[in-house]
Amino acid sequence: MPWYELILSSEQLSEGISEKIQSDFEALFIKAETPQEMALFCDTFPVPQFSMYFSPVAGQYASDLISTYSGDTCEKPDASEVTLLVGDKNSAWDLLE
Repeated sequence: MPWYELILSSEQLSEGISEKIQSDFEALFIKAETPQEMALFCDTFPVPQFSMYFSPVAGQYASDLISTYSGDTCEKPDASEVTLLVGDKNSAWDLLE
């Protein structure tokens, strides 16, 4: 199953879209009963762009959210370049191994 990426513009960031996506995702995460394989990460250093990454299982629960912001499939992000926004703090990092 693929990972998904949303690339946000500086305008979207200034409008608070990343916070809205995180909040909406967290609600989906709770509704899904916090699956260990469901996680949302973002770039630690948002240059030259800011990306948010949805784990493969997250794609199943958050497909509408991903499509709303024109998300697309991507490679698994590098653990050294991302920060966990939503997910099980004990297992989410294992998804990046």
